[in-house]
Amino acid sequence: MPGAAIGILHDGAVTTAYCGVADVKSGKPVTSETRFSVGSLTKSMVATVIARLAGEGRLSLDDPAAAHVPELRGSGWAARATLRGLLANRSGLPLRAELEFSGLEGGSDDVLSRFASMVAAAEPTKVAWSYANAGWCLLGRAIETATGRRWEDAMSSYLFEPLQMARTTFANRPLAEARAAGHELAVGGPSPVEPWAPRCFGPAGSTVLSTVDDLLRLASLHLTDPALASLRASHAEPRIHGWLDGWCLGWARFDWRGGPVWGWDGVLSGQRAVLRLVPDQRAAVALLTNGSTGRPMYRSLFAELLETSFGVHVLPLMLDSSPAAAGDLSRYAGLYAWPDRQVEVVVSTSGLLLKSELGDIEALPVDERIFLVDAMDPDNPTVTFGAFDADEQPQVLYRMLWGLPRVVG
Repeated sequence: MPGAAIGILHDGAVTTAYCGVADVKSGKPVTSETRFSVGSLTKSMVATVIARLAGEGRLSLDDPAAAHVPELRGSGWAARATLRGLLANRSGLPLRAELEFSGLEGGSDDVLSRFASMVAAAEPTKVAWSYANAGWCLLGRAIETATGRRWEDAMSSYLFEPLQMARTTFANRPLAEARAAGHELAVGGPSPVEPWAPRCFGPAGSTVLSTVDDLLRLASLHLTDPALASLRASHAEPRIHGWLDGWCLGWARFDWRGGPVWGWDGVLSGQRAVLRLVPDQRAAVALLTNGSTGRPMYRSLFAELLETSFGVHVLPLMLDSSPAAAGDLSRYAGLYAWPDRQVEVVVSTSGLLLKSELGDIEALPVDERIFLVDAMDPDNPTVTFGAFDADEQPQVLYRMLWGLPRVVG
């Protein structure tokens, strides 16, 4: 790991530590002023601003999405979907690789409007729960229409400035202060990677930069403001191994002994970010790293810190496969797909074979939901099946957090 910053908040007191370098090329050290990409932790920030706008009466979480995203008017799914559904990742919006990972080029002020038009033109996807970058971009557009400002300016005025998150900014804004570079682990050591910061995915997590001090200011708000406690109410129980046990409104829930614990993570361009809230202990822990191995670091550090500091036992990853753990493997066979991404699941001699554009990947059963695909993958060593029907056949395959619905089989 080239560099990292960690911070602990407990009863209003903050302790921080910094180590390593912000960039292996420059050798500049990580300090309290070093800004890291927070990735999808931006979603928790967006949810906070949506809740504040609801508190002011500018919108309601139960409003139809189309009421605040004019580009969606006339789209059938958007008339039924609510802002709450978008926050809960269960609005049934269109899921496409294009809408989740490619988007639009350029950084014009109307980019979220143009992106919303792309979403409106696509057919919805039938899956009960799935992570969806597109949904958070629509929420960013709703912030724009509710405030009459660009979503970045609204985020600053409704969240960053009131909380004195002075070092939180956006990658597409000029800034002289230190920024961490992302790094991937290569044969010769950590190697810098090009940042990925398309503005159209800003509300989903592509552009926000922050520090552990500022993340703990966000955490403190959620620990002390009763009006925001509703964002921690569970709305879905996808239980995706290594990622979450439940999804709330911009936060995940973790069912760890001594908890519960809430929080979310960022995975972006060779950087990893983690924030965990322990409301019963009036505590939070934040970690920012500039390496692709940030999640193993999180699992190691947080297992120790949360246990010794707050009596919370972080559950370890289950990576021991057993051929008989999943029972009849034929029930998993089938095609799981979006219109532009698909995985064919077939039975192999020792487990399952996942056939996709990425090639064939062997999946070995850990239990009836979890299958091991690569124990050395720092982010996604497993895949998860979910939404079992009356015949005990899974109806969705989760690769990382995105649900591919079963369409054949």
